[in-house]
Amino acid sequence: MGDVTLATVLLMVGIPFFGVYPAYLFRKGRLSLESLIVYLAFMVWVVMLAFGTILNSGPLVIGSFAVMLLTVGLAIVFRKEMLRDAYSVEVSPDEPLRLRWLVALNSSFWVWLAYRRGATLAAFLNVLTTYLTVLGTIALLNHFLGGHFPLKSFATLYAVVSVFQFRDAYGRLYEKTGID
Repeated sequence: MGDVTLATVLLMVGIPFFGVYPAYLFRKGRLSLESLIVYLAFMVWVVMLAFGTILNSGPLVIGSFAVMLLTVGLAIVFRKEMLRDAYSVEVSPDEPLRLRWLVALNSSFWVWLAYRRGATLAAFLNVLTTYLTVLGTIALLNHFLGGHFPLKSFATLYAVVSVFQFRDAYGRLYEKTGID
């Protein structure tokens, strides 16, 4: 898979999911301005990285790195607002599963699962899904781009981070549902 193909996929996923959809949620009043700013900064990073790859432009790729750092800074500053937006969903315990929850930018699916199976299992599956997604993405990038990123070392480090992620996810899901 070539650089242009990967960049095109980045654009096709990044713009709708991190640009158009958050703007729609903001317009409907279901996303705060702070969260919208973080999502749009992330989208700008993805677009700059993709165009830097397509145009083989070092300054765009380096600029995208600066935008990525800005996005991380904004996410840290607006962390409370983003968590409030993510866990402010209203899901009825009796409601059937909706497939759109699986691609939502909030925790609707995890809250629904916590109501059905308990906060412990929902938090565990949330963390496991995130862990496998991150490691799978890095493994695919290593494979397709011929990279040499130390996946085993990162997997070990990220497993430690996942413990804290589980604690936070469990606390928020238990607070929302009251079901262990």
